[in-house]
Amino acid sequence: MKLNNFLKFAKNIFCPPSSRGIKGLLILISFFCLSATPVYAFNLLDFIFPPVKMESSTRSAPGPALAPEIPSNNTHSNTLKDNTATHNGYSTISKSWQPVMVGTGVTDSNGNEIQKYVDYDANGPITGKFSIKSLSNNYYRDFQSFFARGSIKCTEAGAKANFSSFDIDGSSASLRATPAKQIYYYRSQFLSEDIQSLDQKNLLDTVVQDYQIAWSCNGLCQELTNKSNTSSCRPVYLSELLFGLQDQALYYSTPDSTPTLFPSELISAVNTYYSSSCSSLANCYSLRSKGKSFTPLSKDLYSLMYQQINYVPKGNAIRKIVTINYNCTDANGEPSCPVATTVENNLPNAAAATSKYSESLSYVNPANQSDLGNASLDNIETSSDTALDQPLDVGVSLFAAFEKHVSAGASLTKNVHIGITTIYDAQVVTTAQIAEKAFLNMIPAAAIESKSLQNISFASSTTSDKNNSVPDPGYRADMLYQEMRTYLRPSTWF
Repeated sequence: MKLNNFLKFAKNIFCPPSSRGIKGLLILISFFCLSATPVYAFNLLDFIFPPVKMESSTRSAPGPALAPEIPSNNTHSNTLKDNTATHNGYSTISKSWQPVMVGTGVTDSNGNEIQKYVDYDANGPITGKFSIKSLSNNYYRDFQSFFARGSIKCTEAGAKANFSSFDIDGSSASLRATPAKQIYYYRSQFLSEDIQSLDQKNLLDTVVQDYQIAWSCNGLCQELTNKSNTSSCRPVYLSELLFGLQDQALYYSTPDSTPTLFPSELISAVNTYYSSSCSSLANCYSLRSKGKSFTPLSKDLYSLMYQQINYVPKGNAIRKIVTINYNCTDANGEPSCPVATTVENNLPNAAAATSKYSESLSYVNPANQSDLGNASLDNIETSSDTALDQPLDVGVSLFAAFEKHVSAGASLTKNVHIGITTIYDAQVVTTAQIAEKAFLNMIPAAAIESKSLQNISFASSTTSDKNNSVPDPGYRADMLYQEMRTYLRPSTWF
């Protein structure tokens, strides 16, 4: 397919003719048809899809959803047990000592005591703080809104309208561009991982969370976007769909397999979870929903909801930060006795970027494409942009013991490099590379060359922490995303 024809095809998928012209005003809030300029605070999108504030989090099933695109702000999914990507850097702390003078007991002609320099001991501790107060780029937020967005509608008419809607809770690129047969497979695997995530005693390294998809109000479905009072309603979670459809052949072990019932161990787990006698479980429905009683919905409604599931996970992922402090000194007075301290740093909206199904989103088989160069966390691009998804103003304490005898009249400044290691789910890095390929396929070659888009650094760090070496991957992917979406707007907008 020639590039011009491909762009017309893509434009008709993501921005159909009926949405152009006057109706283009409605699309102003769509993530595909927005301007390529990065979205900053106080833009319209921030009111519709507010930034996530990182809080202290735990790995557990999230509570009632804040919004369709924000299943939780206080939980994370993966546990970083296996298949991690590690970046080794450092942060520098320092301390200075000035020459020490003491009185000699002898006065000058003016009666002032004569001072003299003396030897002194420069002692630690040397202390500092490593700030993790902001993320470096908008990759996680934009990737989720592009691939993982979408909400559950309670009527068939609503579901059909949602598929062609460009509102922020409309269908995403993953559902629009993936063949149906693959979606059936990914969706069944996604629901399987969701059930596995319920077992908080066995912390599986899965990025799928059992988040809320709707409300049940006296047996009637109510969408999360409905602003009516939900105090008398109970949450409907993703896992409930398997409970209601356990006798349906919806499970695919491979993309080409014949559908069967879900595995018996998953059905047993979900039946126990929704049982009224599940008090022995740490996270059964009644405990998680604060005593709300469970009454199943109709099978037709469960089936309608299941057909709307986006198989790309939403929610937060975890990143670990390991610092190496020094608690004593060696024979030369240099910092010694290294002690490692690990802090789990939540990455808001990063669950989509850890999806193992991301290769399905590349439009062109990633095996047939070459990765962009310099796809390493060691390539740091300093960005002046303030990240939209921000954690609380927290930091990691740094410490080094030090002792040195200094000769009279000399000053001393001691710099100590404190090792900082960041550990990601390796899929975050892989997905960023796949996203780059997907977005490049939607950008004309002339623009790629003229704007040197392939020469942008893979990762980024913030100017507020430019002396600290903890970059985030995805900086280049997000820059390509910003450029790509300008070509998916209606032609009348140019």
